[in-house]
Amino acid sequence: MKNKEYSLMINWNYVGISVVVFSILTLLVLYLPGMRSTDSAMLNSIRLALSPFPSYIPVFVSEFGRANYMLWPQIAAGCTLVSHRYFLKAFMLILFTNISFFLKDLIKDFICRPRPDSCGSSGFSFPSGHACTTMCFYGIVIYLIHLYIKSNFWRNFLIILFGLWIFMCGLSRMWLGVHFPSDVLAGWALGFILVNLYIIIDKSLCR
Repeated sequence: MKNKEYSLMINWNYVGISVVVFSILTLLVLYLPGMRSTDSAMLNSIRLALSPFPSYIPVFVSEFGRANYMLWPQIAAGCTLVSHRYFLKAFMLILFTNISFFLKDLIKDFICRPRPDSCGSSGFSFPSGHACTTMCFYGIVIYLIHLYIKSNFWRNFLIILFGLWIFMCGLSRMWLGVHFPSDVLAGWALGFILVNLYIIIDKSLCR
């Protein structure tokens, strides 16, 4: 019981830290006059550093972070869990992933931050929806892999693979110039909150 309580406390700490990070970034974006110019300078530095690499890399990665492409990973993960009779875990995975879609749109419309000047994309910028939804979905998948994959090789391989995918999806949005670094960091923080809330519920009810 003590181990379970300690484990839950760690996840609540992660939620608290992520809320603080997200709140600080939100306040900076809303109320710090020089935040946009600082973000623009960092964005330009990141894009300059990545410019020697092929431009099709961020285009490919970014496409698979869109809502329509995220449907198939949800179906695959949900069917895998259902086939092993983890019905509640499958339901919560799909529920939390779709909450992330709704939540990031709600916050975008509240903050109303314009995208970087040269990107030419429509919609608001803060937080990055790609960063939020991929962190939420693949973060939960990483947690489930850690629980159920017995082979050390495959468990570590898949955790590293999906961890890199989360990172690359956020990076691709800056690489394409459609999000500021603070947008991506806020998206990751928001997604990480949802990951840990999923884990807290799962530890409390399902195991």
